[in-house]
Amino acid sequence: MLTDDGKTHRYHHGNVKEALIDVAMKLIESNEVELLSLRRLAKEVGVTPSAVYNHFSDKNALMLAIKIRLYDEFNKFFESRSSKSDDPEQALLEVCLAYYHFSQVYPSRFHFLFSSILPMEWSTPEMVEISCRTLVKSRKLVLDTYDKYKVPCTEESVVNTTLLIWSQLHGIVALKKSGSIKAAVAYQNWPDTCSLVSHAQVEGLIGNHLKMTVNAILNTQRADSHH
Repeated sequence: MLTDDGKTHRYHHGNVKEALIDVAMKLIESNEVELLSLRRLAKEVGVTPSAVYNHFSDKNALMLAIKIRLYDEFNKFFESRSSKSDDPEQALLEVCLAYYHFSQVYPSRFHFLFSSILPMEWSTPEMVEISCRTLVKSRKLVLDTYDKYKVPCTEESVVNTTLLIWSQLHGIVALKKSGSIKAAVAYQNWPDTCSLVSHAQVEGLIGNHLKMTVNAILNTQRADSHH
């Protein structure tokens, strides 16, 4: 791999796998995902292409290792933003805000996580656990919110609510990134406070949509109790 002084640094054999992933991460950070290839990584690290195949059978195997590394960082980011609140609604809000903040702090990594899809048959127990860890936590917080208000629920309703929150959250993040909301607000002369140009505006919208979701749960309970 080329260092800052232009010299090639040879990695010890035992570090080759991590070194290859390190280089791949740098390409992702610089938005050069299209340059990701085993041959390119071998050249950067300073090993022969055949040495790369000792660690990755093909590009899918490499992509799997990169995803595992990224999801590990993703989960650690969420943990660092958690206050360990006993209130499931507050804890769920923290998860949602951390999701947004990760997309802002690490935009290239966030984009790679959700834009590059691996074949289902490549999923390993490690990949399944690490990629679903935060989602599983969110599902538990949704269940705890139902319990908090003593609202009866099925597994289907809990999972659907969790997926709804995720979908709305991801939509907000995507529209913020694209500038579509800012443009729509400007063209329609809507209130500037709805344009999502600041973190405070986005955080406020995320908080509001979560409150609306909880209110919908409670309203469903009230409607059912009247039948």
